[in-house]
Amino acid sequence: MKLFKILAVWCFLLGATLGLAPTAMAQDEQTEVAFSAPAQDDIEMADILRRDGKIYVVVVVLLTVLVGTIAYLVMIDRKVSKLEKQVKDDLVNR
Repeated sequence: MKLFKILAVWCFLLGATLGLAPTAMAQDEQTEVAFSAPAQDDIEMADILRRDGKIYVVVVVLLTVLVGTIAYLVMIDRKVSKLEKQVKDDLVNR
């Protein structure tokens, strides 16, 4: 579990650093970049999926995968915790 926490903190710091790097460079160059949102007519795939009712299928599949992944991780965490407790008890009883 310590390794997981260390890895999570490292990934967060790496992501934060990479996210701030372009902003810092843009400030140094004193250039302005205009970001524009795409017009509503440009997103044809979402309109087609929504019109045909298939967007709900996509949402259900994504939620199923997410819930399945979370359930699997919880199950593995319980098993690992049980094994850690068993190993700790065995070491204490020696």
